[in-house]
Amino acid sequence: MSIIKIINVIIINIIMDIFFDRDVELNKLIADIEKYRSLIVLYGNRRVGKTELIKKAINKIGGIYLYVDNTKSSNLLLQEFSSIIREYFNTSLFNPPDWDLFIKGLFELSLNVQTVVYFDEFQRFEDINMSLFTALQKNVDLLLDTSKLSIVCSGSSVGLIKKIFLDINLPLYKRATSIMNLKNFDFVTSFKFLNINIHDAIRMYSIFGGSPQFHKYFHMNGIKNVEQMIRSIFLDSSSVYVYEPRDFIIEEFGRRTQTYFAILYAISKGNTKISNIAAVTDVKATSLQPYLYDLKDVLNLIVYELPVPERNKKIDKGGIYKITDNYMDFWFSKFYHNVNQFELGNYKGIVDLLIESVDSIVPHKFEEICRELIIHMDIVKSGILPFNIQKIGRWWGKNGSKTADKNQDEIDIIALNEDKKTIMFGECKWTNKPLDVSIYNNLRRKSEGVKWNNETRKEYFILFSKSGFTVDMTEVAGIDNVLLFDLKKIEELLKNEPNKNQI
Repeated sequence: MSIIKIINVIIINIIMDIFFDRDVELNKLIADIEKYRSLIVLYGNRRVGKTELIKKAINKIGGIYLYVDNTKSSNLLLQEFSSIIREYFNTSLFNPPDWDLFIKGLFELSLNVQTVVYFDEFQRFEDINMSLFTALQKNVDLLLDTSKLSIVCSGSSVGLIKKIFLDINLPLYKRATSIMNLKNFDFVTSFKFLNINIHDAIRMYSIFGGSPQFHKYFHMNGIKNVEQMIRSIFLDSSSVYVYEPRDFIIEEFGRRTQTYFAILYAISKGNTKISNIAAVTDVKATSLQPYLYDLKDVLNLIVYELPVPERNKKIDKGGIYKITDNYMDFWFSKFYHNVNQFELGNYKGIVDLLIESVDSIVPHKFEEICRELIIHMDIVKSGILPFNIQKIGRWWGKNGSKTADKNQDEIDIIALNEDKKTIMFGECKWTNKPLDVSIYNNLRRKSEGVKWNNETRKEYFILFSKSGFTVDMTEVAGIDNVLLFDLKKIEELLKNEPNKNQI
């Protein structure tokens, strides 16, 4: 093996150890556990690595793993968990008839023995048997301080987990001693560990996002670009990722999945307002809210977005819905309506269609990535941006300037500082042509329609371009102090920075 190959193997091994094992989060979880007398909440979206984190903790300090399977009855789950406890403590005397005595028994067994119990997908007790919440609250209040027990409650239904532990009307309100939110990796972190050029990293992230599982799959299978990734997943019908979005929705909602599928498909195809979603799904607009609540507030699969600097946080006609997970967005927009062809065995045809669709998706995701880069520069790279960012997003609406046409305008990036009355407008272009002065002039025109401190604000402009900038645009940028970022400059910006998991 050559020296270069040996170095690459070492680098990948280091990446796998540091990145995928989440050293910072693991150390925090273990530190919280080792305090004992603790009730720890660990939540985050699916595929974010919660179960892997728990497995690593068990490998290091031990513990009892209890998976809350909502396909099983309350009594069957109670018997199964009791059997695991009996085996762990080597006792035949643990046979609780209900969840109250199950929890009480755990505390009693841990009076003199340091014990960790991990409930994975804890929120499912809401469907299985809600009395466990009251039982846990009562026994935490009575016995936690005198035992050597730590309980970790993990869950993927973000909204439900937060509700269970943060709703003042529910038994476990303020009982958690520690709450950890495990998130997907952002683009900056993903780029560092994908270990490919910036162009391919942007395309990869646009389709598969920052899921640790996908990053691990990428490295373990020696994949180099998004085309290889798509072929690896969709040329084999047995791949766990082919139907992962569908299976996740079915697992969460059971027989009620049809409407959720219809809503996610509608949003993925650009029907982002309630009226449009209702028209496509044949569900009345007034009947959509419970489904949208589940997708947004419970599972965190969609988000309701208002144009910046819109101050009204409530649902109104100006907002739009979008899918938060890149792979789910890709799956519903490009694969879902081709499932029949895939199941008939037309794997190659579907793969070709999916690969062809990539470059129609990347331009929109590039905008999101550029907003991430601005946040990154604001936090890490002092001196690049003209002011500190307090709020960032995008804008759309009717432009009020005299030169505006009658169509709705959109601005890819708006970043502002309320205190200093400074605002930055940005455009992102993922095209094969260098960005020219006409794009910049049009951005300046559109900025006039943004009604925010128009008489007193100080304005700045920033442009991102896949293919660089024309000579004229570069000259104008020098005169007007416009910030310009092409892929080369973005790559230079991100290299040689410490991984945040090592800080």
